This record gives sequence, C-alpha cells and structure tokens, in this order.
Amino acid sequence: MIQATPNVSLTAVVDPDPDALQAAGVTPGYASLDEALASVECEAVLVSSPPGTHHAVAKAALEAGKHVLCEKPLATSLVDALDLVEASRRANRFVLVSQNYRYNAPFRAVQRAISEREIGDLISVEIDFRRDTHKLFAADDFRYSMRHPLVLDMAIHHFDLLRAATGRDVRRVHARGWRAPDSPFAHHPEVSAVLDLDDGVPVVYRATWTARGPETSWNGDWELVGEEGRLLWTGDLEDRNVAEITVEQWDEPVRVLDQPALQFTERAATLRALRVAVETDEEPETSASDNVNSLAVVLGCARSIESGETVDIPRLMEAARDGKV
Repeated sequence: MIQATPNVSLTAVVDPDPDALQAAGVTPGYASLDEALASVECEAVLVSSPPGTHHAVAKAALEAGKHVLCEKPLATSLVDALDLVEASRRANRFVLVSQNYRYNAPFRAVQRAISEREIGDLISVEIDFRRDTHKLFAADDFRYSMRHPLVLDMAIHHFDLLRAATGRDVRRVHARGWRAPDSPFAHHPEVSAVLDLDDGVPVVYRATWTARGPETSWNGDWELVGEEGRLLWTGDLEDRNVAEITVEQWDEPVRVLDQPALQFTERAATLRALRVAVETDEEPETSASDNVNSLAVVLGCARSIESGETVDIPRLMEAARDGKV
C-alpha cells in the first residue's frame, strides 16, 4: 500500500515483537518508537498498533514534531482523543484517522446525491450490516475477548460514513447489544441502535458479526428516505468499491446513480490525504478534530448498551472536555 502511493515512502518499522519485525521484512526495524524517532528522518508516523496504544504512540509522534496517520479508532476514550486534538494544535501537526471506508466510489456517489438533494429533505436512514466473522480472525485475535467488539471495531466506519453522507452530527443514541452463544466472541457481537441526527432525523442501525443468513457488504446495506424519494445502496460482499446505488423518486422510474472514477481508494487514499495535507497545510476531512465526533457516537453507543439509557452525544462531549469521561 505505501509503496503504491506516489510520493510516500516507508523509512522504518517499529514493533516490540522481534518476530513481527522480521515478518515485516523492512529495514531498518526498531523495538521502540523513541529509538526510531531518534534515528530516522521522517515527516509522519503511521499508527497501526492495537487501539489501546493509539493515544500514547500518536502523542509521542506529535511531540517529536511528526504528522500522524492513525488507524481507527483514534483513541479508546474521548478524553484521550481530545488530548490528541490539542497536542496536534500545539505541535502544529496534522493527525488524520484512516477512515478508509469514505474513500470509495459508491460512498462518494451517495454523499454527492444527498448533498445535491436528489431525494429532497432527509426523513430517515436505515443501515443493515451482517457479516459472519466466526473464523475471520485468528483464534487469539483481540476482538474475540474485547467488550463491544462490533461497536468499537466496526461501527466506527458506519457511524463515520453516516456523518459524512448526511453532513450532520449525531445528537442522541439508544442501543442494545447481546452475546451470540454459538460464536467465539466473549461479549456483544450484535447490536441494534436508534440514533437521532442533530436535526432530528432518525437512524436505525442493525449490525451483527455472527450472521447465519445472507451477508451484506462491509459498508452495509443503506436506505435513505427523503421527501422526494429514496436512495438504496447495496454493495458487493468482498469489494467495498463495487456497489449498485439507485434513486427512486416518487412515481418515477428507478434510476442507477453514476459513480466517480477515483484514482486512489481505501488506505492508499488516506495516505494521499495525509501527503496533500502536509503539502498544502489544509485541514483534511478525516482530521482528529472532526473524527472525534464519530468516535463520540461509538463510545456513546457502548455506554447506552451498558446503562440501558439514551446517551446525549453533545453532553458526552462536554463531559470529556471537562475530563469527566
């Protein structure tokens, strides 16, 4: 991926596991980030370590004067995420989150259709996501033991797409999660949630990582209903860049939306976004300052599952700014 992205090169790899360093096949390799930062000239650090380490690794890179491209989630708490936003501001460096699901042609077509009011004023959104991950990950993968695995590791993509597609933030979320006794997950690989966007538009989200029936695209299947029609987004089971998007304006024939031809997609596109941000000094669309709003929905969803109560996202953000969550 890095080698295939123009004007981006990999200068070193850091991993405390010697076997992982050897398997990476990249020279030089370092056991610690501090050692690498002291030895290697680079402009940016790519953080692809386990989620619980993102804050510490990204902050160390910022304090060393480096830009950061971080795998999702940005952090595992809003306090830590906001701390990275502030550290980025102090260092005058960018922190991007690799929300790679935004960077594909079907999503860009959906985003454009909503912004151009193809279906008029938005009334409701439904997102269905169904995948069977019983054997997708290695037997000792962290997802099988983590709390809220689907919400924290997967729903961040869908909630981020929701914000980007509609141009709205989420105001409230009420969610339920449950275990699947026939699966390797110790906690909740299934969730249903009702979200309110900041203008009151309701969103129904249904997701499972233990599907026994037909599966959806990794993007999920979407239905967006407006005053003047509805939009359906149904994708390929394996390739997120392949999908059919149709618009049905009331009493009009269904038509298929054209999709843009993108030179860069997925993680190659997020790397390019980092390069462009560094070169132009312009804030990228998935900067930490924006992405913290997607993370807040994810953490609010997990909090709602645990408490059984509706979570107000602006209040959750306010509490995080006060260091209370």
